[in-house]
Amino acid sequence: MNSAIATKPKPQTRPLSLARGRYLLAAALLAPVIILRLFTTLYPFIQTVFLSTQKYNPAFPPQKYVGFGNFERLFNDIVVQQSIVFTVIFVLVSTFFQLILGLAVAHLLNAPFRLRGLARSLSLIPWAIPMVVAAIGFRWMFDDQFGMIPDILRRVFGLETTWLINPQNARLAVVLVNIWKSTPFVALLLLAGMQGISQDQYEAARVDGATWHHTLRFITIPMLLPIIVSVSMYMLVWQLAVFDLPFAMTGGGPGFSTTVIAQKIFLEINSLNYGYAAALGVVMVFIVAIIGTIGLYIFRRVEVSD
Repeated sequence: MNSAIATKPKPQTRPLSLARGRYLLAAALLAPVIILRLFTTLYPFIQTVFLSTQKYNPAFPPQKYVGFGNFERLFNDIVVQQSIVFTVIFVLVSTFFQLILGLAVAHLLNAPFRLRGLARSLSLIPWAIPMVVAAIGFRWMFDDQFGMIPDILRRVFGLETTWLINPQNARLAVVLVNIWKSTPFVALLLLAGMQGISQDQYEAARVDGATWHHTLRFITIPMLLPIIVSVSMYMLVWQLAVFDLPFAMTGGGPGFSTTVIAQKIFLEINSLNYGYAAALGVVMVFIVAIIGTIGLYIFRRVEVSD
C-alpha cells in the first residue's frame, strides 16, 4: 500500500506557451499605467458625479444630499444660460472659420513658391504665442481710447463703435481672437494631410481641363475629409473647455456676456459652491460626450464611404 502511494505519479504542470507568456508580460507591464489612469480619470469623474448630488460648501457645513437639485438650479440660473449660449456660439463659429481659413492657408502653403519654408514658419507665430499673452495684447488693441483696431476703423471706415463695452461686440472680439490664434494649428494639420495626396491626381485633372477650384472640390476636400472630421471633432471638444482667452481678455464681461462654462465653474469653485460646480462639470462632460459620439459616427461614415 505504501509502495503504491510512493510510486503514484505526480501531476505535471504544463509550461506556458510563448503567446500566453507574452500576454501575461504585456498585462503586467500595462497594469500600473491602467491603474494610474483609472485613479486619475475614473475616480475624479465618479467623485464629481457624487458631489453634483450634494449641497457642499465648506464655509457652511454640513454637506447635504439634494439629488437633482443642483441640476434644477442650473436651468434657472441666468448666468449659466448665458454661458452655455456663448460657449456654443464660441465653439461652433470658431471651429467653422478655423476650418475654412485653415484650409485656405494650407492650400496656399502647399503651392510651390520661393521662401515657402519661411512662410510656413511665420504662419505658426499666432499659434506659438501663449493664449494669455494674446488675450492681454488684444485687450489693449480693442481698447476704445488707446486701441489700434478702433483707431484704424475710425480713420479708414469712419466707424465709431465700442468693442469690449458692448456685449455683442465683446463676443465678436473674443471669437475673432480665437480664430486668429488657432487657425495656424488647423492649417498645419491640413497641410500635413495635403502632403499625402498624390500629385498625379492633380496632373490628370489639369490635363482634363480642371481649374483650381475644381481640384479643390473634387480632389483635395474629399481626400482630406477624414482629417477634416478629426480636426473638427478635436477643435470642438478642446474649445468647449476654453477658459484663459475670455478670462484674460474680458474677464467674462461686460456683465456675463462672454462668460464660458469653464469660467462659470471656476467662479463657483472660488465661491466654495463645490456641489454646484460639480453639476456644471457633469453637464460639460455630457456635452463633450454628445459631440464625441457624433464626430465618431461621422468619421466612421466617412471611412466607409472612402
